[in-house]
Amino acid sequence: MKYQEIFDRLSFWIKNHRLAILGGITGLFGGFFTGTIGLLLGILLEPLVHQYIKERAIRTYLVEADPHFTGESKAGITAFCGLAFISVIPDQAQEMDFAIDHIVQSALQLFHCPLQDGAALEQVCRLAKENKKNINVDLLAESLKARTKNYIAPEKMLAVLRELVNLYDNNDFDKLNSIAQILCPGIEPAGHHSPWGILGLKPDSSVQQIKKAFRKLALQFHPDRLSALSEERRRAAQERFIQIRRAYRQALAEKQEQKRDHCS
Repeated sequence: MKYQEIFDRLSFWIKNHRLAILGGITGLFGGFFTGTIGLLLGILLEPLVHQYIKERAIRTYLVEADPHFTGESKAGITAFCGLAFISVIPDQAQEMDFAIDHIVQSALQLFHCPLQDGAALEQVCRLAKENKKNINVDLLAESLKARTKNYIAPEKMLAVLRELVNLYDNNDFDKLNSIAQILCPGIEPAGHHSPWGILGLKPDSSVQQIKKAFRKLALQFHPDRLSALSEERRRAAQERFIQIRRAYRQALAEKQEQKRDHCS
């Protein structure tokens, strides 16, 4: 009888409070449903939020050269890609995707990065494109030199930038020369028709340095390696190849003449 009495009282209480009980159950399931939806949205939105934060950090660094920037796999590679894009690719460039891919591959090789870093560097190039008018070239070049001073020679980075500029036949050398004077003060400005400007060397370079620069440029602009370019680009590269050979001979001739003058 005792259990029956408890059951009767419980039944009576439930009948008198059935709306409150129904509301509680509904709230419980509603809270669970809302929490589940919130969790799923968080999982879906988290990568987008991280991507936005990363892009904002890169964009800020490209424009302001923030010394506290840490969002890169190798110190200086973001500045290099940004400078390469704005100095290499003309405003009305064709074959944009091909040019960006070439910049990315050059950066991966120069900084000894794995291929999986390529997507992040492509993103840097596209952000540089979007913010091209706001980028301070001198400030970014100084940041590049500071970030790479312990493991990449400035001359090596400048040589790669010059190769890219020459490959895409960009006749606007102002930005490249501004970068060059920060990375390697006193170097012969690009665009000059002297053999030193063409080879990207200083006039006091040794014969070994002349030969090394020639081999690298000749390989870069050899017609057999440029079959993927448009016909116009191939012709420009062939002309550049001839110009490089001529500059190489002139530079060696000047060195031989200096040697004779020194011996006489």
